[in-house]
Amino acid sequence: MAQNSPLQASLDLLARRRAPYAGPLAAIAGDLLARFPPAGDRPVLEIGAGAGQLRGWLPPAMRARIVHSEPSDAATRALRARAADATVVRAAAEALPFASRSCGAVLALCVFDAVADTQAAAAEIARVLPPGGRFVHLLDMATLLERPFAKLAESGLVPIPNVFGDPGDHEWPLDIVLLEREWLESLLRFTGDAGHPFAAAFAPIFAPFLSTPAAPLDVDAAAGAFKAIAGSDERRRSLASLLASASRLSAAEGHRAVEPLPFHSGRYLQSLLGASFAAAGFAVELSEVVARAVRRPAADDETTIRYRSLCVGHERLESELPRRLLAAVREPPSDGDILVEAGVFAFVARRSG
Repeated sequence: MAQNSPLQASLDLLARRRAPYAGPLAAIAGDLLARFPPAGDRPVLEIGAGAGQLRGWLPPAMRARIVHSEPSDAATRALRARAADATVVRAAAEALPFASRSCGAVLALCVFDAVADTQAAAAEIARVLPPGGRFVHLLDMATLLERPFAKLAESGLVPIPNVFGDPGDHEWPLDIVLLEREWLESLLRFTGDAGHPFAAAFAPIFAPFLSTPAAPLDVDAAAGAFKAIAGSDERRRSLASLLASASRLSAAEGHRAVEPLPFHSGRYLQSLLGASFAAAGFAVELSEVVARAVRRPAADDETTIRYRSLCVGHERLESELPRRLLAAVREPPSDGDILVEAGVFAFVARRSG
């Protein structure tokens, strides 16, 4: 696989983002697997293994019995290069090359938001597990946006990054708020006629969301537009300021005011997993954000911070401890140390007998 391939670049970016949180992420994985162990001494299967990030967080005894499956040939090569002793097979979650009831557990990290047919994948996981076998899915990053954006478009809602507050003030980081599409279209027309800068600055960015029967939503373009705002501090500040002033001006002229609706992309995945695995004959044992904290010496690039966290894709770097922590922490870090927290959406389902 070429070093500059898009897949390699994506895998490298994820590895860099996760690296400072390796301690609490490994603690979460180890605690969950101790609390919800595999059935018997059967092999443990990982689906959608990518380059093997989850493998690095597993306890040694679990690492020795795991089989990694991954549909991408490029990713399987990256995994083998990273862990020469790993057992790796190329397979999609919807068609696993394993006998029925042959696996003690099935694990996944950030997989089900990318699976094309979630019900087929859940049924296949049920097939390879014995009664009592468990499926454990972890989500430490934000979900892919295309599927929830398509559902929101059907409901006449436009997602924008949460530019109105700190997403970390909530158990599930509030990364998205929703606007009514008709209201947004009306506001863009009004501000365009009034010469307000909101229309000039954001009409081109919001254009992919303003679908019509003749021009249905292009989810890739919509996700790209969302990321163009979310990934730029300048655009986030501009959207917050211009949307607020445009809304006040519109309301002063007698137009209807609209309150943004809170939304979290991980909550969408939570409902998707719950429905898919209930239909496949599983009982849900856990479906919540799980957090762990560790204290460690600050790295060379962390000397100005005392706190950092990564919770379902939302990262915070602070010079002081924030008002809301992810986990219960009794003492602040000592001089020269930082407090590092990770929050993961953990979904555990047990196959019924």
